[in-house]
Amino acid sequence: MHIKRRGTRALLYRSFWVPKGAAGNTHGYSTQTFVGSLSLDAETLPPDFASKFSEAEVSYLENKLFQPARLAAEQKRRAVEYRATDPMWRLDEAARLSLEAAVCSERAVVPNTKVAAIHAALAKVRTITPVQSGPKTVVTPALQIAESGRSDPLRDALIAIKAARDAVMAGRYGTAPAEGVRNTHPYKLWTDIFEAIEGSAGNSLMRALQAKGFVKTREVRR
Repeated sequence: MHIKRRGTRALLYRSFWVPKGAAGNTHGYSTQTFVGSLSLDAETLPPDFASKFSEAEVSYLENKLFQPARLAAEQKRRAVEYRATDPMWRLDEAARLSLEAAVCSERAVVPNTKVAAIHAALAKVRTITPVQSGPKTVVTPALQIAESGRSDPLRDALIAIKAARDAVMAGRYGTAPAEGVRNTHPYKLWTDIFEAIEGSAGNSLMRALQAKGFVKTREVRR
């Protein structure tokens, strides 16, 4: 029995020795007869092949093909199980994506709550030795909100405003026309933004902060 590997298949041959003079030949020689093929990952002999091989040939296939295939399959299964519970590649991937996010944030800033959620998740990872924390930070109500993963609308608004400022400076809306500025899209949006922040209507952000005592009410001089 002889095995030749071609791609993902094992080609099976029987070798025969033809002695000198057996067929009018002047010298003895070896010849091979093709018997069949099996997948290289076959772990047992298929039933339809059983009658084709002798006990010695089956033993040969067991040692050369089936046992190695079973061992490879078991190693693959264990690798899959290990990966399913392995934290290392997940942390490697998280680090890689975080670095990509850091580069992207140069052009599009993100809410603090997004980063705070990642910090909170990492704090739950068990390590060999305790991770050294940075300088102790004074915990303010705003920071507590951010670290707990809850949204901080005021901080998000600040980030959005700064992002809008950078976009305008970078030419996102071009340059205002010499005439008809009040009809442009940026001017109309700015009017709505100003009204929402400092408008005289009772539902502006400034009025809401004043009502809660965070911002002092302007005194009207007479």
